[in-house]
Amino acid sequence: MSDDKGPLPISRRVVIGAASAAPLAAGAGVGVAAPANPVVARCAEWLALDAQINRLLSRWSDLETILVQQRRWERMTPEERVAMTPTEEMNAIDAELKPLFDRQRDWLDALPKLRAHELKGAVAKLEVALQVMIHQQGDGYDLFKSAMEDLRITRCPNCGTPTCGS
Repeated sequence: MSDDKGPLPISRRVVIGAASAAPLAAGAGVGVAAPANPVVARCAEWLALDAQINRLLSRWSDLETILVQQRRWERMTPEERVAMTPTEEMNAIDAELKPLFDRQRDWLDALPKLRAHELKGAVAKLEVALQVMIHQQGDGYDLFKSAMEDLRITRCPNCGTPTCGS
């Protein structure tokens, strides 16, 4: 920067801060919010879809448990199983899960192609990867989980704010 301080000296920090706030300020006057990070948004959508799938699978499992406990499911013929009321809900859940699994797979295939240009986007992609790994728990799972826990609590060394806060 120039040695000329002039009547109002401006530091690089002020210039950078003003530049980063400019999109927010421009949108604030018109009532328009700053655009969301597409990587973070897509990862959030995937995680919400995963949670919906998990809720449906849990309900299906609850129904199956009821049938096993109360109706001796394992000894029933396939025809007897279909005739039971809880299987109607189980069949409906199966039908609902199929397109959700397909959408989840498509979104998962698309995520590596999205570029995260900031830490929050990269961490969002790692959160999705962790959810995938939770189901598999193969080699490296414990290490990956530990690294994610570390990232979640990491703070900026300069100002102390969370670097990956939601």
